[in-house]
Amino acid sequence: MSQTTGRPSQATGRLQRGMAALVMALLGTLALAMAPAQAIVDVSAVTLVDPDANLLSPAPPAASGPARTSAGAASNALLATSMMRARTSSGAMPERGSLATAKRRHIAVGGLDRSYLVQPAPGARGAGRLPVVVLLHGGTQSAEDIWRETSLPTLGAREGFLVVAPEALDRHWNDVRTPIGGGPASTIDDVRFLKAVIAEVIAQDHGDPSAVFMVGSAHGGFMTMRFACDAGEALRAAASLLSTMPDALARNCKSPRPLPWLAVNGTEDPAVPFRGQVDGTVRRGEIQAGLRSADDTFRFWADRAGCAAPTAREAITEQGADERHRWAERIVRSNCVSGQVSQQVVLHGSGHVIPGLATDNRLAERAVGPAAPEIDGGTLVWMHFKATLLK
Repeated sequence: MSQTTGRPSQATGRLQRGMAALVMALLGTLALAMAPAQAIVDVSAVTLVDPDANLLSPAPPAASGPARTSAGAASNALLATSMMRARTSSGAMPERGSLATAKRRHIAVGGLDRSYLVQPAPGARGAGRLPVVVLLHGGTQSAEDIWRETSLPTLGAREGFLVVAPEALDRHWNDVRTPIGGGPASTIDDVRFLKAVIAEVIAQDHGDPSAVFMVGSAHGGFMTMRFACDAGEALRAAASLLSTMPDALARNCKSPRPLPWLAVNGTEDPAVPFRGQVDGTVRRGEIQAGLRSADDTFRFWADRAGCAAPTAREAITEQGADERHRWAERIVRSNCVSGQVSQQVVLHGSGHVIPGLATDNRLAERAVGPAAPEIDGGTLVWMHFKATLLK
């Protein structure tokens, strides 16, 4: 897949704006150019339109199959085509997580005392089993750090899913990459740890074993890919932010289950190069592991999920008015296993920052690159996961 680095032409821009009623907010993507950020796509309120902008009624239940709810019918149409329009709930971009809602638990795994944060959903025992979103922090971070950097805890309380943030030992996940600097490889079994956390949350918090999702940022994204390769049967879908596929993992990925994948990367990421890097690259005086490009990473997971080769592309934000000229593009491969989709969000002109975290500090930008404040990363992730529940 070739990388698109330029802004769409004026003619293309006019066409996209003319099509805005048809393509806006597929899977909860937020177009936030001049208006306040919209928070959540209410799938039950999705209004479908045909290519001529005529309103469509939800598809009736299939005569030969099980009955489908109107939300399920809307989800099928949403996943199958970008020719739709979604009404979003009013309100600003959801708030970042508060540690006041998080409960820390300890669990013994492999003779080690490990811990994780969990946000139980109110009234969980009186409802059906709940989706579980496992959130993996980046390198040098803690579970508390990532909790405060994403809106997923806020969305979990609002939409009724469990949020779980496991803690890596010494803030480092064993994601099978060669350690930076060429040190000894880690022997910590983090896959076993994450499986134990998932099992405990399912048992204690009424989690749904058929609706477990995982998302990681940066180092946590690498670990998400490691878990998907070694224990993907435990997941329904996954997402990686600011990370790409390590060459070593790609060569040995068992990938036991096709997973609808969401990949989010910035083209100006100084820590995880968008175009990848060869094994042994020396950066900042340290030896780096080989990484595939962002496009190849998306292709790897979409191919594993059996998605159709043709892709649909669309600009999901306008070009920024400042000197950075940032904009976001979404690339979709549909017709994956079970009718799902995989999608890639390319943050043109943005760096190693979770979408939605604004950094006005130019000194910080020299280290991590420009932020992408137009999109809420938590909403992108949850809407990708939520769509798989409506199939």
